[in-house]
Amino acid sequence: MKSLPGKALLSALLGVFCALSASAGGKLDGGTLAIPRSAATGGGTLLASAGFGLANAVGETSVSTFSGGGFRLQTGLVPLVPQPGSVTALAVVTKSTGTLELSWTAPGIDGLLGDVVAGVWRVDYSSEPAHAFDPTVFKLEIPTACAAGSPQGLVLTGLEANTTYFARVYLGDVRKALAETSDQEDSSTWADTPASPVLSAVYATSITITWALPASGAEGYRLHASSTDFGAALPGGTLYSTSTPGGTAVTLTVRNLVPATTYYFRLGSLNWQDDFNFTTLLATRTRGSGGVMPVSNLVASADPWAHRVALTWDDPVFADFAGVLVLMSTNPITDAPADGAGYPAGAVLAGGALSRSSAAFSAHAEGGLALDATQYFQLFARSNGETYSVGVGTAVVLDLPPLTAAGLGLELLGPVSARVRWSPVLSSDDGSSFRSAPPDGWELLRYDVYRATGIVRAGWTLVGSTNAAAEHLDVALPLADTPYFFKVVPVDGYSGPNGYAMAVDTRGDLYAVAPDGVSRLRVPADIAASLVAGGKPVLVRADEQPGDLGGRVVKSVRFDAFTTPAKTSLPNFRLPETRTEVSLRYEVAGGVVVPSAAGALALPTPGPAVSAQDATSRLGAYWDDGRDFVKLYGSVDPAEQTVRVLSSMPGGYQVRTIVRDAAFSFDVSNITNKALTPNGDGLNDTVVFVFDNPRDSGYEGKVFDMRGAFVSEMRSGPVANSLLWDGRAGGRVVDGGVYVYQIRAEGKVFNGTVVVIR
Repeated sequence: MKSLPGKALLSALLGVFCALSASAGGKLDGGTLAIPRSAATGGGTLLASAGFGLANAVGETSVSTFSGGGFRLQTGLVPLVPQPGSVTALAVVTKSTGTLELSWTAPGIDGLLGDVVAGVWRVDYSSEPAHAFDPTVFKLEIPTACAAGSPQGLVLTGLEANTTYFARVYLGDVRKALAETSDQEDSSTWADTPASPVLSAVYATSITITWALPASGAEGYRLHASSTDFGAALPGGTLYSTSTPGGTAVTLTVRNLVPATTYYFRLGSLNWQDDFNFTTLLATRTRGSGGVMPVSNLVASADPWAHRVALTWDDPVFADFAGVLVLMSTNPITDAPADGAGYPAGAVLAGGALSRSSAAFSAHAEGGLALDATQYFQLFARSNGETYSVGVGTAVVLDLPPLTAAGLGLELLGPVSARVRWSPVLSSDDGSSFRSAPPDGWELLRYDVYRATGIVRAGWTLVGSTNAAAEHLDVALPLADTPYFFKVVPVDGYSGPNGYAMAVDTRGDLYAVAPDGVSRLRVPADIAASLVAGGKPVLVRADEQPGDLGGRVVKSVRFDAFTTPAKTSLPNFRLPETRTEVSLRYEVAGGVVVPSAAGALALPTPGPAVSAQDATSRLGAYWDDGRDFVKLYGSVDPAEQTVRVLSSMPGGYQVRTIVRDAAFSFDVSNITNKALTPNGDGLNDTVVFVFDNPRDSGYEGKVFDMRGAFVSEMRSGPVANSLLWDGRAGGRVVDGGVYVYQIRAEGKVFNGTVVVIR
């Protein structure tokens, strides 16, 4: 409901009381409500049949509803009081790492100009973008008496650094009748300053400063340099400035300085609004020319998946160059080697820096490094006489996003609310465990929960966030009896989310969706609890395989299963029933089916093209059984442009061009293996027969020995339209030898042989 100006609000209230007087037998007289006198009591009485209630603007009851004669309202006037005005132009005027100072102008108590005599301010704020603001929900209630149009202010304290807060302020009168709305201010606190800044390299014309990342993170860093202490030492002077491209850097260099000159430096952090929070002033004097020349063009290349850093540089050129001393530490390096001393690999300098090489040339690599820890490097060129150059430094943070959440579930709390659940995330995306428990902010900062109205090319909307210790979040459902989809995205303070997450819908079905936004695996709710292996939650990740495209392959997607938190691959994972739905999207261009993958251009199909209208008879699904791709056929949906199969198996799936009959068909190429070794080792323990059944006809499969004697019925296979024999009869493994299989459907009989080896 929109708030009304004072005069409009007055007219609306008059209309309400006119309606009330008509129903209660009273009359509106000069803007007041007259209650007729009772002959018995001489006073105005509320009739038993005319119950009513008076409430303020936000639903807080002022006079309860009465339906009997136990209450008497004396004849007189009922005052009509307007609604307080809404705060407009709310703004932040000052801020720090933990505070935001709000400023606004007091509106009128009558919605226009009236002064506030004994009112209240209600203040609400939150760091959650999906926070629902309402004047009845607040964090602070402050008494006030102020004139309309007067400036107002409030400092919010105890806030988190580098965090955006959303705030509103509501005005209430003496009855605590409140304005219905407020202007909203969105502003970020300052980021914490960089930790432990040091001058890691000083040259004749440049300096490098290195620091540690602040725990709360930052959007970037900026370095200012001045030859006059920013005007304090001398008037004027030159100011130099440089910035990082993002919040993950831990080193900055200022170039084009004057040799043998004193400079002062301010290093600061930035939030998303580019607010600059600088730290203690540093000062140094640039070097003069001469001496052993340092390395140049130092580049550090991080490979977090391999836990490795590769350093490359250009060696200096001078007469007795003997290599480069490489120092490494998890703290900023302030050590400098002493001329005349040697530092073989493994030597530890006084400040704790470790020598990794004493005579490196052009490159050096370090492996086995920890994630989410800053690695500092300092390089010193040296001469044959153990004379060292000035150091050239760099620093690298190896980080991977947190592993996505497994163990998803959803519980309906009512027609318009639900609880989304997940298993706690305990590792990075490569399965390596977090260093600390609970995890620090660089490993796992929070969980973001998103909602969508569909799973195909879903438009995800953030609906709430919660802390790293949480395992559920209650969310709203905008419409009752409407399906919604949710995903849980773990976020760290360094690299953010990993871009992939499973989804759950309001029925409890689980989804793994490929990057094209359509190809997907759906696990029905009643078997979703089976996504567990060895007591650990199982995560299914969908990835497209563009390298497989070409020839007859027009789509290739892998649905790989992993246990969490170690992300151990489960190549043989199976679900208990053949009801998991795999849908693979194919693309059409110019009226023909073309190979495609998300982010890749559609490729022309070699050989005869398959027209879009022939897709139902010319496309089929295949599954990778670990040795070869098995033809599954599947059902083609030309409207959605998908091929769909029912299966119990994750793994690799493809859409290929084939020729399909309109009736039941089977051939020997649809047998997974011709030899069985039913010894329980997981290899060739069963044989699977897959067939095409476009009419969904009934079928049966039996096994006979070479004399024609019945041995066993086949049972349902691991995918739809398949049969399986496990080399057993009556629960016991059969003798080794040749056996005849027989499949019957639509009046056709398909025979062949398989071999059991024992």
